[in-house]
Amino acid sequence: MVKLLDSMSPHTAPHKYYIGFRYVHPLTEEAIEEMERDGIQRAIAFTQYPQYSCSTTGSSLNAIYRYYNEKGEKPKMKWSIIDRWPTHPLLIQCFADHIQKELNLFPPDKRKEVVILFSAHSLPMSVVNRGDPYPQEVGATVQRVMEKLNYSNPYRLVWQSKVGPMPWLGPQTDETIKGLCQRGKRNMLLVPIAFTSDHIETLYELDIEYAQVLANECGVENIRRAESLNGNPLFSKALADLVCSHLQSNEVCSRQLTLCCPLCVNPVCRETKAFFTSQSCEP
Repeated sequence: MVKLLDSMSPHTAPHKYYIGFRYVHPLTEEAIEEMERDGIQRAIAFTQYPQYSCSTTGSSLNAIYRYYNEKGEKPKMKWSIIDRWPTHPLLIQCFADHIQKELNLFPPDKRKEVVILFSAHSLPMSVVNRGDPYPQEVGATVQRVMEKLNYSNPYRLVWQSKVGPMPWLGPQTDETIKGLCQRGKRNMLLVPIAFTSDHIETLYELDIEYAQVLANECGVENIRRAESLNGNPLFSKALADLVCSHLQSNEVCSRQLTLCCPLCVNPVCRETKAFFTSQSCEP
């Protein structure tokens, strides 16, 4: 991605990437410290979640704000954010390509019957009811992908990875598979629509728990899973294009980021938004 970006935006090259995670190393704070040691003057916090949620991208941005707030220092570099990109044309094309590839592997006489299940990580309803934009942004991705596929198959947006006893956004992916089977729909394609790379929720939850164990129990006839975007060259181009466009815009963040959830209960979110919107990308 960085090599592509260097060629697309030579006047801001050379570009360098840093990786920061919330709960495993290298942590966000460690990445910032490395950037400061390297003397970085211009930094872009580029979320790898295409769809924004306060519990994912928002949490990571809060971590950046807390780093500086706890030190009582202003940033040595100018920050801006690519905080969401649910309908980027190349992202949509990647998903559509991977879906079509898998659809072509179903028996020809069953292909039009395949139900496409777009599966995304669920959220507690307490988060959804505060006004978190994640459900609508995931839905926007799904709609654009199906437009690209000319609505070739029936489809649903479903949700996975619920934990604990509290109510979560549904319908759940596993319950949907059971329900479809009970209603005679036995050809399905699982699509991890909010994940761009493979991990336990695709490789184990979707591939093993659902596509193998559950599908066998329910009597599914054919079930496949669309490949995650991973190292797709077109996906790398999408990432580079997002950064290039962001650099050209001189914008700090999206308009959406400036709006708190209507029923937000976390004052740090408001402080984080104020922190980033006070940054300037102008030279």
